[in-house]
Amino acid sequence: MPPLFRGATPGREITAYLHPFGSRVWKSTFPGQSGFGPFGFYTPAGYLRRLRLSNRIFGDDVQFEGIWRRPEGLSIVTSQPYIQPHPVRFIPTDAEISSYLSVLGFSFDESSSLWERGDGVQLGDVHNRNFIRAPDENILAIDVQPRLRQGHEFECVIAAAR
Repeated sequence: MPPLFRGATPGREITAYLHPFGSRVWKSTFPGQSGFGPFGFYTPAGYLRRLRLSNRIFGDDVQFEGIWRRPEGLSIVTSQPYIQPHPVRFIPTDAEISSYLSVLGFSFDESSSLWERGDGVQLGDVHNRNFIRAPDENILAIDVQPRLRQGHEFECVIAAAR
């Protein structure tokens, strides 16, 4: 990471850095790791495939920035727009998250404990820490983990309305 990035915020899967101009958050995976979630460990290609799927489903703008060679090993570096949280109620309720996902065509499948929709997308890691409420009251997914079931094609995934 360039030395001008300050304010590292370590998470459970990545470390986040706020760009000095506040427009984008840069994220780096832990060295030698590509994330872990309800679907198991991710390969580097699987990690990037998941981010590409999130871009399509949620209308995100996550970008691959490169590979960071660190003393401990290699990290995948991505960036995404910084989202200003709501000043008072920045964590949405479970009911609000459910409503948001329902509008996107998802329903909760009790047997798998996943959110699913007809185009083959399944969502894991759906909890209130992976969503944020913006000042305009919109709910946004920030770290939900999607996957595409076997037999379904990326090109058939319903794209977010922009």
